[in-house]
Amino acid sequence: MSILLTGFKAADLDRKTLSGDVVCHVLDIYHRHAIEKVHHVKAVCSAHLPEGEWEKIRFKTGPKLMSGELALEMLQECSDAVGGDPKRVELVFTGRERERNDLWAKVFGKDARKRDFSAHYTASVPGSKPISLVSLPGCFCHRRTDEGGLALAETVAKEIGPGKKLLDMGCGSGLVGFLVASAVPGTSLVMVDSHSRATEAAEINSKALGIPAEIILADNGTPERMDGTFDVFAGNPPYYSEYRIAEVFCETALRALKRGGVSYLVCKNAAGLEPVVKKYFPSVEIAKRRGYAVLKSVKP
Repeated sequence: MSILLTGFKAADLDRKTLSGDVVCHVLDIYHRHAIEKVHHVKAVCSAHLPEGEWEKIRFKTGPKLMSGELALEMLQECSDAVGGDPKRVELVFTGRERERNDLWAKVFGKDARKRDFSAHYTASVPGSKPISLVSLPGCFCHRRTDEGGLALAETVAKEIGPGKKLLDMGCGSGLVGFLVASAVPGTSLVMVDSHSRATEAAEINSKALGIPAEIILADNGTPERMDGTFDVFAGNPPYYSEYRIAEVFCETALRALKRGGVSYLVCKNAAGLEPVVKKYFPSVEIAKRRGYAVLKSVKP
């Protein structure tokens, strides 16, 4: 029997933590790659806990590490994986003791009950029927429609013609890609995200909407086989880490697009993102929509 660690990042792990037969579970493939590179141990990236005969599960969480809904859902999965035995679950909580006890009681207390934290919402672009999407804890903008994503989807749907191949990077539950594909006939859709909960939600929505999509779990864009094959790139990158993730989006857009292909990136303020985009594309057009800036560039 093995010990399963979940919620831990590479920086959290040391020789003592990793002693014995240990498997690390993460939700984001970036963290899997980091753990494998730094510690050379087995790491699994999946939307749910991997199956196994676990002697013990150690789950690290806290208010600054993940949302309350995701923490509760993951602790429920920990309980299920060990047959409800609280002695086989260790909760490593970085927060107030009262919050830790409250979380524990919701799963292992006398009034514990199983909860479902999936959420449904509808969205549309002008001139198209609304579509219904499901979101899961861990997805970007869980339980609400992202205004930046709507601004991006509306811009792309308005400007591109039918029959285009679209890459939706950082797709989340699929808001942008599915809105564009539902509004523009013949759109061929590829979706990428580094978070396993996002790609699972996108898979669910693809089937429910009847919109075919190739959905890829990756932290480095699309595979080489797709280089130079896309007509359109759409992305809503996070802007922390001094725009390093935004640079990955731009690198992918330049590599993935055909000549004459168009990249669309959305942000709250173009002042920070525009210089990054100009490292990869010779010109940038900026349009304002819904209080956001949509940056448009053409691959020469």
